[in-house]
Amino acid sequence: MARKADVPQFGPLAGVKVVHSSLSVAGPFAAEMFAEYGADVIWIENPMGPDISRGGTATTIKQDRRNQRNIALSIPTPEGREVFLKLIKDADIFIEASKGGQYEKWGLNDEVMWEVNPKLVIVHISGFGQTGLPEYVSRASYDPIAQAASGYMKLNGYPDRPPIPAFPVAADYFTALFATTAALSAMHRANLTGQGESIDVAQYEVMLRVSSLNPMEYLLYGKEPKPEGNHSQYCAGYGSFPCKDGNEIYTLFLGPGVLKNALPLIGLEYGSEMFPKGSPMAWMGTPAADLLEEKLKEFCANHTALEVSDIFNKHSVPCSAIYDYEMAANDPHYQAREAFTEWEDIDGKTVKGVNIAPKFKNSETKIWRGGPNMGQDSVDILKDLGYGDEDIQKLAEAKSVFLGKQ
Repeated sequence: MARKADVPQFGPLAGVKVVHSSLSVAGPFAAEMFAEYGADVIWIENPMGPDISRGGTATTIKQDRRNQRNIALSIPTPEGREVFLKLIKDADIFIEASKGGQYEKWGLNDEVMWEVNPKLVIVHISGFGQTGLPEYVSRASYDPIAQAASGYMKLNGYPDRPPIPAFPVAADYFTALFATTAALSAMHRANLTGQGESIDVAQYEVMLRVSSLNPMEYLLYGKEPKPEGNHSQYCAGYGSFPCKDGNEIYTLFLGPGVLKNALPLIGLEYGSEMFPKGSPMAWMGTPAADLLEEKLKEFCANHTALEVSDIFNKHSVPCSAIYDYEMAANDPHYQAREAFTEWEDIDGKTVKGVNIAPKFKNSETKIWRGGPNMGQDSVDILKDLGYGDEDIQKLAEAKSVFLGKQ
């Protein structure tokens, strides 16, 4: 268990307090970014419905809830509402993820929260936003629903097969990063003006925003994109290619400088009639593209994926073997940068996972605890709020708070 005084001071967000009430991925991962950069992050978990990520091996909890403290609190109850308002009274940021309008239904709209804390930055994460058509606002949503509704799913897969979602949960992670950036921007303004902000993050809009040029191409020219699968529709030598060892590489023969370096490696002449100087690429469907593809496939078939990657990169040709996690764990660059690391989980056992990213040069980041059990810090957090032992017991008896395994 951990009280506020037990939270170490480190990182660029030391002294910042973040409260979040969310489950699964999008909301918790937004909060996790703050926790890894030094903020005191308090996770409110519903005691009536534990986070779905606690199922199975619960590795999501171990990695994406680390550095957080947990209180199991039923916010809609009268007692839970009182505790919630005390929790956000000195918070910088509050993040919630639910159907649009859920907190307003509970009588906890933005204005109620600002009465308690005028500087509070409130982040609402939902599938379809807090405003708009009521039948959309109230829709249930998960990651693939946002991908489907935004058009993003149509961009993934192969032209001759049904669309597929981008894995793993791209909409959730994109949404989390958008929410984190927006919250930091609003917190900066709140610190200058004393005025809080309410941020409406709709997952389908996030995925629309990260759809590159495709929405604009349709709006301006009526052009509907087609999924490319594992190879560009337009550029030869831009895609994945099988290698001698059964693994594959992904490479891009794109740009005059790349072509100049790449073509001689596969037995072709840069500056020839077929590949004239200054050409940015070989267009698919041309004789030059057919020849380039043939030679590249032949080259890859005679080398392992790591050999191709090594040869191409030594000549400044963008390329990587398509890694599995065994290849990643054994890669010396991964090891040199400590991309994987170990930490002590909440049960005292050592676990391995992905390290904090990105890296800061002048600020320390650290993993100081594993992902908490449900209600693990309920007592300590309530005591920090001024509740005595008798008050805490009453909250537990009213089923407004779960005190965890004591």
